Amino acid sequence: MSAETITDAKGRKIEVQEVVGSALARLTRLAGASFGENAWTTGTLARATVRSVAGVPTPAEARSVKELDGLWDIVDPDAAEAALKWLIAKQEAVATDAKNSIAPQDSSSAAGS
Repeated sequence: MSAETITDAKGRKIEVQEVVGSALARLTRLAGASFGENAWTTGTLARATVRSVAGVPTPAEARSVKELDGLWDIVDPDAAEAALKWLIAKQEAVATDAKNSIAPQDSSSAAGS
């Protein structure tokens, strides 16, 4: 996954990159039971996608709960909100692509109906 650049409400350039694979697994393990708490999970995942704010790099990957919590100090709410909007747009694009794919659609004339 390559990084993308978005703009937050303050007009700053925010570099973001999806947290996937082993990095997402590590984030989930580090967070433990807290990962299911929606506000914390959403805020932390949004902040974990941010690679830089206005050209200032953020830590590449959290390796402890302290570093996860530190993302809340490093990535301010405006940058996190921009990152969250970016994540939501990516999810919506995937859903749209899936709907527009050539996969078989539901049919009332399917075998066994």
